[in-house]
Amino acid sequence: MSSAWEGSGDDFGTQLGAGTAFEGLLTFRGSARVDGQLEGQVRADGTLILGPTAKVRARVEVDELILAGHLEGDVVARQRVVLAEGARLIGSVRTPTIRIDDGAVLDGACHTGPAALDPVPGPVADATPSAADESVPRTPEAAENTPESA
Repeated sequence: MSSAWEGSGDDFGTQLGAGTAFEGLLTFRGSARVDGQLEGQVRADGTLILGPTAKVRARVEVDELILAGHLEGDVVARQRVVLAEGARLIGSVRTPTIRIDDGAVLDGACHTGPAALDPVPGPVADATPSAADESVPRTPEAAENTPESA
């Protein structure tokens, strides 16, 4: 049976073969396969295949990620992530669908399902104190005048 990452080099628009090292921003449309080393960022409309000899340290944002090698970094995959046997991903994953084969390792946070790609809420922009906050002393002088300080 064929693995998800196997295929002929003719099937890929972009290739970084074993023994190749790339540092920086990799962008592409369609599909790309990496069997060498990559450090930086990957942003693409398409499928990124990291073969079994790939060693990658990057932030990855793609439609689909198929990993058989090693990836250290955060992943946002708009369609799905596949961790094939022997894959190792250290970092967070956000994707609607994930498949983790026997022998693959995911070491990090994983957010899946329909809401996985929703924006992550940040700090509240309006820091106006609420009525509940009024009972909390705001200055050292105010703290000295509270019943707890007596």
